[in-house]
Amino acid sequence: MVNNSGNGGSITNIVYHYLNKHRKGHVMDCILSAIRGARNGVLTGVRIRIPYIFQAVIYAAIFRDPKLLNRVKVVIKQMFFHGKNLGLFVGIYKSICCLFRHFGIKGGVESLIAGFVGGYIAFGESKSTSGSVNNQIVLYLFARALIGFIQGFVKRKIIPENLSTTHPQGFKIFAGVTLAMILYLTEYEPETLNPAFMSTMTTLYHKSDSGPLMEKADQKFLPVIMIILISLLGSVFPAFSLESILTKLKL
Repeated sequence: MVNNSGNGGSITNIVYHYLNKHRKGHVMDCILSAIRGARNGVLTGVRIRIPYIFQAVIYAAIFRDPKLLNRVKVVIKQMFFHGKNLGLFVGIYKSICCLFRHFGIKGGVESLIAGFVGGYIAFGESKSTSGSVNNQIVLYLFARALIGFIQGFVKRKIIPENLSTTHPQGFKIFAGVTLAMILYLTEYEPETLNPAFMSTMTTLYHKSDSGPLMEKADQKFLPVIMIILISLLGSVFPAFSLESILTKLKL
């Protein structure tokens, strides 16, 4: 669900969350809550994937490539698995949390246990289409969790505020540390990285060690490359910043 009501909607969601998250209810309330949560999980997973289906269909229609038609089928399968896995997780998580809270077990322990059990069961598959979907979800959530913990450390004064990822300097440091780790692994421990990801890194950092400056097949992208090169002057001449150039092009 996308909230278009601005800060008012965000405040309403926060209040609703705190009023309901630790509510001790009847067993039937727990069951209904888990069912509704599972339903919302399925619908959220489906809604997230639908734009990718449209994109794949458009590409297949334009280029009429059999491989792209197969891509449409893959994306549709991913939609079903995303909905199923997310719905299953939410149902398991809410059931365990409600059970624990019914017996007075709170304080975060219930969330950690329920999250682990739900994640292990619903997102633990690492093979086939389901594994591909789970890999995307888990990596995304890991990054979100890491940023959340950093924010929590700032809130508790464990680390200084200027290291918060919402602080300009803090985000620059976060970006630098992230890229430093990735490039170290790329250069010295490539076997530890995902093969598909490593293929991209090889193209960026190793295949560029030799060969022509511009492959013939890439010449169609020359206008884009020229705009980006000109925009590098933006730090000295603001009129040449990428934002300014794109604004002049009415983009």
